[in-house]
Amino acid sequence: MGLSYQEQETVITYNRAEDKMNVYTADKYLLARLQKLETYTMVREYRQDGVLVAADFEADKKLLTLRSKRMVMSEEAKAEAAERLKSSRQEGEENES
Repeated sequence: MGLSYQEQETVITYNRAEDKMNVYTADKYLLARLQKLETYTMVREYRQDGVLVAADFEADKKLLTLRSKRMVMSEEAKAEAAERLKSSRQEGEENES
């Protein structure tokens, strides 16, 4: 029997003094992805009835990135941005001539 969705957690731990981070995950999807990546090293595995259900990984903490959600532009804003880009390209072509 596998873990419930509530039990399938992921915890990332690092500190400023070290260059490595630890990633514990019991999320089946993330577990499979981390196993495939050469940049993450599995340091401990947790099994339940012989089945891998969680693992600890170690990796360079430079791999961790925090990003904000991409801004969703309205159709009007997209049209304005397209017009600015078009104008900028035309000015660039004129300056090359």
